[in-house]
Amino acid sequence: MVQQLIPASAAELFAHAFAIEREALLRYHELADWMQDLGIERVESVFRKLEQSERAHLRALERGAAGLELPEVSPWQYAWYFTSPPATMELTFPLMPQTPCDALALACVAERRAEELFLAAASTIGDADGIKLAVEMALEEHQRVIEIENALRHEPDPRLDWESVFAAGERDTYI
Repeated sequence: MVQQLIPASAAELFAHAFAIEREALLRYHELADWMQDLGIERVESVFRKLEQSERAHLRALERGAAGLELPEVSPWQYAWYFTSPPATMELTFPLMPQTPCDALALACVAERRAEELFLAAASTIGDADGIKLAVEMALEEHQRVIEIENALRHEPDPRLDWESVFAAGERDTYI
């Protein structure tokens, strides 16, 4: 079974953050390209902005981790933040969004999971500087969650709302 590993030091926190941010940067780039191919500029711009944000965060991480010896982080230690919960990871494939709304929702969940990791790290790291770093990382992830949630509110979900269909049918008479 896959288990979540919580960073217990600043070096481990940086290593996990690098892995997560690199993965997010790649995914946001792919999703932005997909939205561009579909001609959905409003969602493409959200993913381009997220991509730029991840790139900037990676540069900041590089400055912050300068001089630290970082442990190696295997993909299985962080990949579930972008796919599925650890209890079901062995049974599922990485998710592929079907609509722009799905893509935004998946990004939102991934950012929330990264935020949760950094908050969990803040409670396990023993030194004040490490705690401060973990909280700062969590706040940055939370800011992205807010941006994505805002985009989700403006993106129509293309799935049919059957409750509305049935409610409308109850008001209409067909006889």
